[in-house]
Amino acid sequence: MSDADTHLGRIYAQALFDLAGQSQMIDSVKGELDAVTAVIAGDKDFEAVVSSPCFYSDFKEKLVGKAFSGKLGELMMDFLMVVIRHNRMAFLPQIAAHYDGFWQGYHNYCPVRVTASKPLSEGEAEKISAEIASAINKQVKLEPTVDPSIIGGITIRYGDKMVDNTVRSRLHQAVKTIIEQGRRRGK
Repeated sequence: MSDADTHLGRIYAQALFDLAGQSQMIDSVKGELDAVTAVIAGDKDFEAVVSSPCFYSDFKEKLVGKAFSGKLGELMMDFLMVVIRHNRMAFLPQIAAHYDGFWQGYHNYCPVRVTASKPLSEGEAEKISAEIASAINKQVKLEPTVDPSIIGGITIRYGDKMVDNTVRSRLHQAVKTIIEQGRRRGK
């Protein structure tokens, strides 16, 4: 999807988040949006129909109404109908992702990507998460990844910051230092 598509998903998510906030339903709307997104993504035929511009909005509204009636609150049902009427159901995963970002900010969560050479144990992940949370004074949503090429150590990324404490990085720095010292001696 293009940047314009991503921007559109963000606009719809912001509108839903604002309405949920006014209704004091931020958490329940997140749960409902996650559930709707999972149900639609889990049934490719259903997803194809509700996302297709080939079907009339009133048909898609009835279909979604039958699928989710009595399972979702009024705010979420109204939101889905607006999304359908504007033929934006294909953007629902992006809307949900942006809403999740707003929700995390609202709850003072900070997504932190930690990359290690091997999978972190549960204890290691909890310890790293607690230490980072203490350092940045936010709740941490740890996103562990694995990159065997870093040999050992970890990289930590959050916001626009990165801490590289890998063996590979330290080796590069050591080589750089040796080269610098050799240049200074040669002068």
